[in-house]
Amino acid sequence: MSLRLDADFWSARMAYLAKLAHADAIAVVLQMKGAGYVTYVAHNLPADTRWSDGMAAPLLGKAFGERTSDQSATGVAIPLADGRTADTLAVVPVVWKEQLVGALAALGSGRVFAPDELSSLTRVAELLGLELAEANALWRAQRQQQEAETKLKATRDLQAIIRRERDPDQLLERATAQLAEVFGADGVSIMLADASGELSVRSSRGLPDAAKQDRKRIGEGISGKVAQTGKPMLLSGQVQGGSDPTASESMIAPLRAGGRTLGVVNVKHRSQQERYGQAHVDSLAQVASDIAAALLTAEEFQRAEEDRRQALVLYELSRFATLGTDPQSDLESAVAMLADNLRHDAVGVWAAEEHQLHLRASSGYGDVLPSDISTSGSDTVLAQVLRERRTATAAYGMSEDRPDWAAMSSTQFLLTPVGGAHSGVVLGVLVLGRATTPYTQADCDFSATVGEYLAGMLQKSASADIVLRTATTERRRIAQELHDGLAQELTGVVLALEGCQRALERDPSVLGPQLAKAARDARATLSDVRQYMAALRQTEESGGLNLPVAVSRLVDDLRRQSGLHVDLEETGAQRDLEPYVERALIRIVGEALRNVAQHASARNAKVVLRYQEEQVVVTIEDDGKGFASNELDTAEERGHYGIVGMRERAEGVGGQLVVRSEEGRGTIVRASIPYRAASEEPTPAWADTVEDTEQRGAIEDIERTEKASFLGRLFGR
Repeated sequence: MSLRLDADFWSARMAYLAKLAHADAIAVVLQMKGAGYVTYVAHNLPADTRWSDGMAAPLLGKAFGERTSDQSATGVAIPLADGRTADTLAVVPVVWKEQLVGALAALGSGRVFAPDELSSLTRVAELLGLELAEANALWRAQRQQQEAETKLKATRDLQAIIRRERDPDQLLERATAQLAEVFGADGVSIMLADASGELSVRSSRGLPDAAKQDRKRIGEGISGKVAQTGKPMLLSGQVQGGSDPTASESMIAPLRAGGRTLGVVNVKHRSQQERYGQAHVDSLAQVASDIAAALLTAEEFQRAEEDRRQALVLYELSRFATLGTDPQSDLESAVAMLADNLRHDAVGVWAAEEHQLHLRASSGYGDVLPSDISTSGSDTVLAQVLRERRTATAAYGMSEDRPDWAAMSSTQFLLTPVGGAHSGVVLGVLVLGRATTPYTQADCDFSATVGEYLAGMLQKSASADIVLRTATTERRRIAQELHDGLAQELTGVVLALEGCQRALERDPSVLGPQLAKAARDARATLSDVRQYMAALRQTEESGGLNLPVAVSRLVDDLRRQSGLHVDLEETGAQRDLEPYVERALIRIVGEALRNVAQHASARNAKVVLRYQEEQVVVTIEDDGKGFASNELDTAEERGHYGIVGMRERAEGVGGQLVVRSEEGRGTIVRASIPYRAASEEPTPAWADTVEDTEQRGAIEDIERTEKASFLGRLFGR
């Protein structure tokens, strides 16, 4: 028999049964805890019919209590839906397979039920028992289907979280919530192991406070044993010595991926009835494996993102140090950037003066600290930084007495000497603070690099020495070097990370290699930053460059990396140029060719090197999409420093740069450098200290063919 649980079915069915029972109205009545007798379905009865009044209650009581089937009463007064009033009531129990389902109430108006009608009413009740049993079975099946669909959706949501979430903490929190929904759990916890092999709760739902503080060594207790063996377990009943005595059944599975066990996931409930079987354990083990793999991926993302942020911070610090015109404002901007980009709650740069430190710039300190603190006291942490010239960490509670350099917004601190690594003189102290997160050795290593970068800024901010002011031109040249070299490398890192994001959304199977590549690129760029700063401090002699050879190699690199057709033409008798002039020309050509590769959408390009009577001219032209001439006027405002840098290089050696472009008709870049700028003008004073380092850097840039440029990294060449 097919059965539908809609109102139309029961309306028609009850009307038909009322005819069979020779009744003016009929109803199925159920006995509900706390609600008494209620109408389940009815024909010709108002929805608000009360069964606890008059003779109805005793008759229903006998039907439910004694299962009496031959009972009727007159003298009742129950209103009917058609406006009449019933004065006769008959009640019989509805039984299915010896189980009382409810009671059938039949009502008559102006008539009494005969014995044969009561017998018909009993047969109707038997028929209703079958139909109500089928309705109940259908209801249960529908509820089970709904529960299955809900669990399936929760499982899909969990898989979506595992695939897409890149923040480790958010991944754990969201996965914990979904696990509780998927397995109908009263409590879920995820424990991760630290470097020493201790398991601690990192995320939980529905756990007592004592269970949240639970810690286990790998191999210790149930969780530690699962982490050690890598095998899931199903536990029934209270576990002796367990952290949650309220649990009646638990599943524990290892978080294992890439040959490593990261921790365990624990799912439990408090119901006395068993819910879990081996199929649930297997399902949890698979989900735990997926969570572990996603956690490794998220941590790799986080490390790559941290490397990217650090590289960008160093790049911006170098810009402040070289291109800034307001030393104090630049120092304050650098401090704000360190706080925002690297997530420090407090940053302070303290300048070393006679027997004291002066706060030159800060973030997260407020106005309560003095701007000067003594260095002759008993502060052992500060003494370690100033005297031993090395980083130090410290921790202070919120209510604990603390030194004046320790901002009230933080409890964890990292102190780093500013300068001193090469000169032996500490110019100041960089203080970093976090509200709760301790500093690691990696944080210490990076802060030492930041301290070296801040040394020049602090020195520039603290002194108006004329020697520093005459170094402005050299700082601009260094900024150009950073743009042409490190900025391009960072662009490759950013593009690689964006490729990772696309892989995550489209094909997670290729995400691992993409992440590894992005991390390698970021670390390589960070290494380049440090090597470049070290190279700037060297003063050894070095040979000159060969302009035609260098330009030829730049052209070859562009052909190999982009597939463009590039012609090279050299005319005139080659002339010897000063190294810093050759360096300027090489950088102009390199920047122009990079612009062709990245922005022009060209198929052909040409480089012409002409040695004329009074000047050397380099022309780079392409057949690309070009751009509007007014874009040149706003390039620097929009953060595009390539053309600005090329023009500054040309003008810095007495020449000029001309750029001509038209939308849809390509671009021409022409740099003209007069020989007299090299032969008649004296060598700049800054060339004695930096030029040789630049020559070595240029030779390394050109001859280091084994190392891929940022385009090579991006396209995997």
